[in-house]
Amino acid sequence: MAIIYATYSQFVVIFFVLFPLSGLPLIESFTFTSVTHHLSRATAGWQNNYFPTKLLLPPPLFGQCQSDDGADEQSNRLLQFHMMNLLQIDDDADRQCEKVKVLSSIIKSCNSVLKDRNGAKHDRNKEVQLHNLPEELLPIRCFINTSSRSKDHRSCFRVFSGEDTKVSLPPNVLLSMNRPFTFLRDSLSYHSDGSENKRGGMMYDGSEAVVWCSLPRSDEDFKFCSSVMDDMPFSQLDLGVDHDEDYVDVELDVESISKLVSQSVLCDEQEINEDGKTSRKYKIKTDDLNVIQTIVSEEVLEYEQQALIKLIDAAVELVRKDPLNESNEPHLVLLAHCVSSSVVASAISSWKEQQLQNQQSPQRVEDLLHQALTVVTFGNSCRSFCDGPAYIHISMFDDPWTNAFGAHSGNEEGSGGGRNAVYFHAYSPYDDEDTNETQHTNLKSHNAHNLNSCLIQYLCLIMRINGIQSFRALYDSARFVDPTAILDINPKHFAVNYSNHGELVIPPRIDDELLPAMIFATGGDQWLWDNGDETQTDFDEVLPDEIEARSHLEESFGYSVFEEIQETCCRQKVIKR
Repeated sequence: MAIIYATYSQFVVIFFVLFPLSGLPLIESFTFTSVTHHLSRATAGWQNNYFPTKLLLPPPLFGQCQSDDGADEQSNRLLQFHMMNLLQIDDDADRQCEKVKVLSSIIKSCNSVLKDRNGAKHDRNKEVQLHNLPEELLPIRCFINTSSRSKDHRSCFRVFSGEDTKVSLPPNVLLSMNRPFTFLRDSLSYHSDGSENKRGGMMYDGSEAVVWCSLPRSDEDFKFCSSVMDDMPFSQLDLGVDHDEDYVDVELDVESISKLVSQSVLCDEQEINEDGKTSRKYKIKTDDLNVIQTIVSEEVLEYEQQALIKLIDAAVELVRKDPLNESNEPHLVLLAHCVSSSVVASAISSWKEQQLQNQQSPQRVEDLLHQALTVVTFGNSCRSFCDGPAYIHISMFDDPWTNAFGAHSGNEEGSGGGRNAVYFHAYSPYDDEDTNETQHTNLKSHNAHNLNSCLIQYLCLIMRINGIQSFRALYDSARFVDPTAILDINPKHFAVNYSNHGELVIPPRIDDELLPAMIFATGGDQWLWDNGDETQTDFDEVLPDEIEARSHLEESFGYSVFEEIQETCCRQKVIKR
């Protein structure tokens, strides 16, 4: 017998006749699909030995087997969040409270799924073996977090040790030191080979401890920002969890999803309860989870908030004890981009409320904050910065997200950015980009909001043109008013009208010449967001070529500056996002 073929009705008979022993245990749970599966396994070796012709089996009666819940993972519906409506604060307090409540439940469900998934991938007791730890970190080796799970590094300071995996230091260990900000600047900041050779740089004099308060970022991303700022050392405080995958499959309450649809938070408004189930599985982007976390930060990012509050408290306490800074302790600077600025603003407000509850004068609290803390935001999406710190807000005029939700000079007086805040604005080279549906579902819809391809280069130009070597000096120069400067002619009649930023000089051609040239020279074009959309602007048309970029930069900064910038920023290959 060379071929065995049977109809489904004959399948049971043939199976028991040929393989009675292997078939007996399957009597109680017998199905056509299981027969097909076991028959193919049982006959695999036997067929090769006794039959020269391949054993033909009929296809399964009901298709491929599904998971126990009956839902194929590929069929889980993707939740497309309408970012404009998601970030918008509803005028109705009850509707806003309901939205936050639903979003909090989604975060908790996703965290539960991620906890189970990561627990299966990583052993709780598994730790990374440290081989390249810097010498200055050896005395605190026992306090360094070497967990292989990314969630264990939340609200911790990144340790740039050259290890293949992530290691970090808890904030309590740092703040228990005698000189925490000196240690933060010298031992916990990323120092490239160039910054160690320069012992500073053109835009860094060592007077500040600069902390990136950000969602998890890649090493290439972080190092690129440092190289653009002439190898400025940065430390990193992780806000959130670095997810290993792009999507999370989670079971959610259909009623909760219906509430988000009713508030237009979800783009897809079709009927979501067609089968009458009370819950079903959905697929959510991890990038969207990071955005949602910042909206409900008081509940979800509690550890991150406490880490920032302790950091601010240490900086203010230093000012109280040493107002003239005779100890030469570095000044604290917090950097934040996009939605991370909301977490920083919330932490500052929480710290200020705690101090006011202790019966301290509001003016005294704000004066201490102003002296102790400088905050720099890039493309912020927050309008709740409390008065006190020295704020520097950098954004583009054509950034749709900052224009809609962020603090910028176009807001009404006293709205959002904090008292005496400094604003730096320009037009990006991408102002002609077409807007489409991705603008509503993706924060990366417009490159005017791109840190690595626009904002960081603009800050670099301002500091380089004016010879500024610290962020606090940048703020003070922008706020400076010379009482002796009495002009006999109105500045609006000047042939060249420079931007009115105190002592700072900002050329009028910085938008259309210097900024595109700096983006090209630093390699920022490799970080552009294209979103896979063919309708987007051809970036070769908006950015200059090498000859044009070289001419613009050398005209402003001198010969060979183009080669110097490229040597600093392009030492390592940048992975395009």
